[in-house]
Amino acid sequence: MANWPESRSLAWKTLLKSRAIENQSYVIGCNRVGKDGNGINHSGNSAVISPLGESLIESTVDGMIEVDINPDVVSKVRLEFPFLEDRDDFKLNTH
Repeated sequence: MANWPESRSLAWKTLLKSRAIENQSYVIGCNRVGKDGNGINHSGNSAVISPLGESLIESTVDGMIEVDINPDVVSKVRLEFPFLEDRDDFKLNTH
């Protein structure tokens, strides 16, 4: 659930795609629609994003959206792009 105003819709959409790509998973973002109590407009842009950053469905209206997702896609993407294996092991010195 989010409250990203219409004036920041590009940032909202970009961050949803970024989270999907960096985590190699589906991301489902639900954002409010309409004017809030301060007169700020919220355009929705609720979406389901694939592990590769593709927008599977978007909505700018109040209501429910439905999309089929395939968990096997996550496994396939993670096998095809195993970048998590490139991470560095490090320890924080906390003293």
